[in-house]
Amino acid sequence: MIQSVRRRRKKRKDLLGIIGIISIFAIGGVSFYFLNSINDPLDNYGCSIKNGPNAVTTIIFDKSETYTNDQVTDIKSSFNSWLSGNEPATKDRPINLEQFAVGNLIQLFVTDQDSLNLAEGLAPVAQLCVPKDFKDANIYFENPSFLERRQNQFISKFNNAIDSLLEEAEGKSPILETLIRISNSESFQMYSDKPRNMLIVSDMLQNSDKYSHYRTNQGPSWEVFEEKMSDTVYVNVRFNKLKVQVFYATRQSERDRKLQQRPLVEFWKNFFKNSNAEMGEWIRMDG
Repeated sequence: MIQSVRRRRKKRKDLLGIIGIISIFAIGGVSFYFLNSINDPLDNYGCSIKNGPNAVTTIIFDKSETYTNDQVTDIKSSFNSWLSGNEPATKDRPINLEQFAVGNLIQLFVTDQDSLNLAEGLAPVAQLCVPKDFKDANIYFENPSFLERRQNQFISKFNNAIDSLLEEAEGKSPILETLIRISNSESFQMYSDKPRNMLIVSDMLQNSDKYSHYRTNQGPSWEVFEEKMSDTVYVNVRFNKLKVQVFYATRQSERDRKLQQRPLVEFWKNFFKNSNAEMGEWIRMDG
């Protein structure tokens, strides 16, 4: 009888000991998570200083012509959703939302001839890392109100930048020159080891002094372009493993609409294939 009581006491002590060890490991794991989260400071762009961004998404905004009212509305509402990592169910377009995943660095560039004329590298008009959604905050270790402010500031910065670009039109459309300059820019090459995405907001009608889809002796034929520009950097751009999508604006004039046909899509498909990039589906904007 006495031995039975002793055994029960010993088992109870052993069980308490096991529970104590498990508790120590659990507390240690929670403490490690907490210390690791607070010891990962962010840089000026809201990216992890330790690890940098998870990926880089480059947005190129073509301001060559004025967008229609319907297109302006679609651009604004689309980016408001995409920057939050969502695509409206009513639209259900094939946008790659991984471009806007938490921790990705978003860079906004513009096709601006004046900037291209300068010797300095092309710089983004806005760039920030996508912050964590405040709805996913861990209430024990994170401040949902702080995360909500960061998220709103992130969306506002890009929405304000896009709004300002929609108010002006340049006339020329140096898409090729912008791509070349971006590929060599310091900000674009900063995280060359990270996955890369590109989203181009444009009618995709190239129009500059060097090459124009509007000229009868040039146009949207890839074969003509390759022959005429064979000894230039235009056919030697390198975007290794870049994933590209186009947010496509159709134009209203008969001249533009005649150019915005299948050969134009094939031109850009060949251009990016030649630069070792992968072109995804085009998304036609409303209007």
